[in-house]
Amino acid sequence: MATTLHPIVYWAQTEDNISLKVDLRDTSDPDIDVTAEGLYFKAFGVGAGGLHEYEFQMDFYRNVNPDRSAYRVMDRAVEFNLTKDGPALFWPRLTRDDPKPAWLRIDFDKWKSEDDSDEEDEEDVVKKEQEEQMRQIEKELLETKEQDDESAFADLKTVYLFFFNLLQFIGYAYVVVYLFCRYAFYGKENMKEAFDRAVIPLGICQMFAFLEILHPLIGLVKTGIMAPLMQVLGRNVLLFLVILPNPEVQSDPMVCYLFLVWSSVEVFRYPFYMAGVIDYSSEVLTWLRYTVWIPLYPLGFFSEAIVIFLSIPFYDDTGKFSLSLPNQYNISFYFPYWLYAHIAIIVCLAPSLISHMWRQRQRRFRPKKPRTFHVKLN
Repeated sequence: MATTLHPIVYWAQTEDNISLKVDLRDTSDPDIDVTAEGLYFKAFGVGAGGLHEYEFQMDFYRNVNPDRSAYRVMDRAVEFNLTKDGPALFWPRLTRDDPKPAWLRIDFDKWKSEDDSDEEDEEDVVKKEQEEQMRQIEKELLETKEQDDESAFADLKTVYLFFFNLLQFIGYAYVVVYLFCRYAFYGKENMKEAFDRAVIPLGICQMFAFLEILHPLIGLVKTGIMAPLMQVLGRNVLLFLVILPNPEVQSDPMVCYLFLVWSSVEVFRYPFYMAGVIDYSSEVLTWLRYTVWIPLYPLGFFSEAIVIFLSIPFYDDTGKFSLSLPNQYNISFYFPYWLYAHIAIIVCLAPSLISHMWRQRQRRFRPKKPRTFHVKLN
């Protein structure tokens, strides 16, 4: 399980206020909760460990007044101005527990002691800070080792995901280029040969697509499992149980048209994933990823239903995959009925998948709110 990353937090105080500075650049999606007893912080940003999600929680030494406290998200840090609750006095430390966390540091630029004219107070604070840091050296070294191990795993995960998406892109791109050129130069002539040339790379890619169901289960990617589960299973059942065992439908142009639609979707999806793995942002790839599917998904569902319907006479005449009584299992199964049911499943699930993709597109292209000064009320 990955270790939670903590940002460096600097703090200072006066008799009336506590100031905090979270050292996190380019902060996005902040989740901040200021209460009288403590503070919870969680956000994406660039900190000491690079671009990650950072999180911390602290309980204050004494209560603060959340109604008179505020924070602001800036490009280079997140700053808090917390008003102490009760009589004006200096706290001996920020947190209720002692010793303080290793990621909590004193902000000497803003620090004020009880007697600002007495430089010895600052020297005492520095000495105490150094002593506390020495006590934390062993703990920090252990944390550094854990972060190094986590970083090595992250590098290995990045390499694996990048090449997985790259190989999938190459396979689907071959199918798109071959079938497009085939249609352009030869039209619908000899579609069985076109099927034979396209089905091998497509079948390999579809087999490896099962890994997209495994990736979120083991934590390699932070996505849901239902969308890839429905898409991968739906396509592979149609390819391996309906199309490949049926030599009659393989020569129908609709099958190659279905392969072209499937592959066209993936040709834009996998480069987007490759860019995300290496933290590269491209507006063009993003727009293509969340726009090209709009015409292709309905065409794909329609083509799948047509191909299944065209396959029913073959399985009706041959009885392939059907069971009739009497038999040793004493059960009967009529495969064409299952094909009709599969068409009904496509009709029922297609709106759900399209709606899922549309919600993703809306979230991706939702206008970003300008960063403003936030006040968190309890």
